[in-house]
Amino acid sequence: MVHKNIVILANSRRHDGHCIAGKDLSTGEWIRPINILGRGKLRLDQSAFSGEDFITLNMAKSGPQLLDCVRVSFGDPCGDYCQPENIFIDGKPWTVLPPFISRNISGLIDDSTTLFIGKDDRYSDHYSADVIKASPLKSSLNFFRLTHSINKTQIIHTTSVKGNQQHRLKFEYDSRIYDMVITDKAYENAVGQSKNEDGKIIDDCYITIGVGEGFQIGNAVYHYRFIVGIIPTITLR
Repeated sequence: MVHKNIVILANSRRHDGHCIAGKDLSTGEWIRPINILGRGKLRLDQSAFSGEDFITLNMAKSGPQLLDCVRVSFGDPCGDYCQPENIFIDGKPWTVLPPFISRNISGLIDDSTTLFIGKDDRYSDHYSADVIKASPLKSSLNFFRLTHSINKTQIIHTTSVKGNQQHRLKFEYDSRIYDMVITDKAYENAVGQSKNEDGKIIDDCYITIGVGEGFQIGNAVYHYRFIVGIIPTITLR
């Protein structure tokens, strides 16, 4: 059993539950807690967190929010080539810590963003498993800042190929245009309540990009990248 203090930088939709991730406050390394409470239950993804699981873990039903700090008790690592930071929780209750000091947020930014989001042989919102295996990722998550003046950010509300409502963040980075689906739970909830404030996000925000699990096209396996966390800078003031 190992305890780690984490600042939360992702609370995103994962099938019928939540995916949580953040950085170790001591080392700055990414950690994605993997649920064990869903084992044996009828769910689309037993490793995602449900509201019931969060309550069992002494959290609010919606789970810890971005920039919340929590102490989590872990079991064994369970990372793989596409998500090396994954660690099983041990099921013991989590402890809420004082929130992260927002003026220190720039210290959380990753310094390898261009390499992470890719160029040339990678698509705007996904890339092949072969590319990842050839150049292994230190983590499947990356935290950085976007501004409209530099990155030409846009939010596009559209419909997925399955006919579901979909929200996408489009931006320019290092002379290349990216277009990724937003799965941040707080943002999706705000849209559902007509309370989203896209202008504040577009103007200046911090985002977390996460690499998802593999999906197959023909004989090849690919991985989508999602916007798993959004923090409008104006909310930090």
